[in-house]
Amino acid sequence: MFAAMKNGSIHTQPSRYWEELNKMNMAQLRQNGYENFKRTIALNYFTWTRLLPWDSQILFLCGKLPIGTLLDAAIRTFRYGRQSYFSATSIPQALAYSFLTMLQWSYLSRLSLNSRLLKLREPPQGNPPLVQARGGLKLSQDLANSILEYDSFSPAMPERPAVVLELGAGYGRNAFVVLKIHADVKYIVVDIPPALWVAERYLSEVFPERTIFRFRDFEDFAQVSEKFDKADIVFLLASQISCLPDRLCDLILNISSLHEMRAEQISYYFEQFDRTLRIGGHMYMKQWRHAKVLFEGTSLVESDYPVPLGWDTVFSRVARVQTRFFEALYKKSR
Repeated sequence: MFAAMKNGSIHTQPSRYWEELNKMNMAQLRQNGYENFKRTIALNYFTWTRLLPWDSQILFLCGKLPIGTLLDAAIRTFRYGRQSYFSATSIPQALAYSFLTMLQWSYLSRLSLNSRLLKLREPPQGNPPLVQARGGLKLSQDLANSILEYDSFSPAMPERPAVVLELGAGYGRNAFVVLKIHADVKYIVVDIPPALWVAERYLSEVFPERTIFRFRDFEDFAQVSEKFDKADIVFLLASQISCLPDRLCDLILNISSLHEMRAEQISYYFEQFDRTLRIGGHMYMKQWRHAKVLFEGTSLVESDYPVPLGWDTVFSRVARVQTRFFEALYKKSR
């Protein structure tokens, strides 16, 4: 995967930020293995453990939940949350993770969600850090975040069989939710290694009944089109997105990764999104409201994203829970 990535377009090469982050990801995988990735590299994606009492997520949830729920979460955190989720010296991390996770699930239980979402449980692969909630339920923060995001983009899910593409899928937390709820979806994971390798192994284990198009290096889509068409879950390098057919996708997702790229990379990916999205299809993204691109000396706000002409804004708003993020849903009208 790394060799194929280096031979790809300059627009799809990792930013300097991701070059540095991948050094840590690879070191963590070597030291702790795939078997523990939800306690190591997952913390470099969208799992929150370093929180202070005045963190924006905590403030949002405290403002939405009754005092009794907050007190119960605090008591249960100090009673059950001291287990060392991440290392022998990370009790503060474990407490922060437990408290935030309990509050998230309490918040989710008060939303008008698809009942199937609240019945989902975190897969055991990757040794996830699980919080003990009421009723003996074992809950994770990543699944709570994915359910919340799914609730935002679910109005864009077609009733008919659909093709969903996610750029920067990490280990596949959102893919898990979509594929559990929608049996007839083809899900295309587009990423760079080692995330792509982890996602391929993880989703293949979680969905052994699905037909998998594993990563392979190819020069012409015609070489793989037959196997691609038959697959339920597809794994591609970022450089291979340009090989996909026009107007293939019904829904495109990007969560917390565009803001980590160079400006020319962001423009390139929006060109690919516009090319591969069908008329009437949607694109959902969730990014920092104010982002500094580390090592690049640049910053981004929502208006900097080059949303193509012919895309209508369905909504653009401050994200729930992670209020330092915005989330936006667009529809391609022409």
